[in-house]
Amino acid sequence: MSGMKLINYRGGLARFYLPSSWVEEYDHDGRGTFFEDKPDSGTLRVSVIELDEPRDDLGAADTVGDVVAEISATDSIARLPGGVVVAQTRQIIFVDGCELLWHTWHIGIPVGRAHFRIIIFTHAIRAFQEFDPHTRQELAMLNRSIAEGAYPAVRLS
Repeated sequence: MSGMKLINYRGGLARFYLPSSWVEEYDHDGRGTFFEDKPDSGTLRVSVIELDEPRDDLGAADTVGDVVAEISATDSIARLPGGVVVAQTRQIIFVDGCELLWHTWHIGIPVGRAHFRIIIFTHAIRAFQEFDPHTRQELAMLNRSIAEGAYPAVRLS
């Protein structure tokens, strides 16, 4: 991908492309933050949760799609290769008096029986930027990058 760099998040739990100009930062918990270094740019955050033990409310018949639907609070689930599922949601939130448009993608990966990994991508912009052409292009790029990303079902040690 021209002008894009491969993000190898947490040693390969998720691999996806972002513009090579974007800043890439990681905190001590391994969460990633990515953004274009300019005023009012959107911010993409990536984190992961592991559901390694069956929860009380998670039955043996539950699938990764069921888990993602519950976590994301949507029934709109898309299937990706390898049994991976994705749910995307959009909401308006208020932070410090500022109205933000918050896009969230929950990527569900079946790692084993009753063991699921959920990769969570969130992208925040100021709500008034929603119809800005640059923002629309950025969201389209993120949709492609996340949908075309690699999410292997590897066990963490």
